[in-house]
Amino acid sequence: MGDYDDDERPDWREMDRRRDRSTFYGRQEKGAGKKKEAPKDRWQQGRVKDALGRLFKGDKGTPEHDKLYARLHNAYGSEAFAKQAEKYMAKFGLPDDAATLILFMDLKDADVCNATLNKLLDIYPTLQLRQQEDVRRKISIAAMGHRIKEIRVRAGEIIEQLD
Repeated sequence: MGDYDDDERPDWREMDRRRDRSTFYGRQEKGAGKKKEAPKDRWQQGRVKDALGRLFKGDKGTPEHDKLYARLHNAYGSEAFAKQAEKYMAKFGLPDDAATLILFMDLKDADVCNATLNKLLDIYPTLQLRQQEDVRRKISIAAMGHRIKEIRVRAGEIIEQLD
């Protein structure tokens, strides 16, 4: 009836060994074991990454900074912008991103505009191409028609350096 006589019948260990050596079973097991484990929760990993990024930013990674930053951008184009910029600079100094620095170019304070121009010049090589175009455009506008002559001259010098 069976394939084996009672004396020749393999024990369970031998049958497991044969199955482990089989190419059919081995492929399934190896393929399942080689798969990389999927991230358990991508949303949580993103939150952890954001939290670490904020930690390394120092004061500029706090919720207070985010509120002042949002108020600053919301006030752009109104009379309250200069006041919000002053509050922001008193607490955090000049911003680090090019988009906000471009907004600071519209202030009437010569010292702030000079510092902004210098910071834009420093970060210019690290910016993406689109941001570089925006910075160059804003500086050239300042060179042509800023309210303060000193800023117009400095912006003209920077444009020459960038070209």
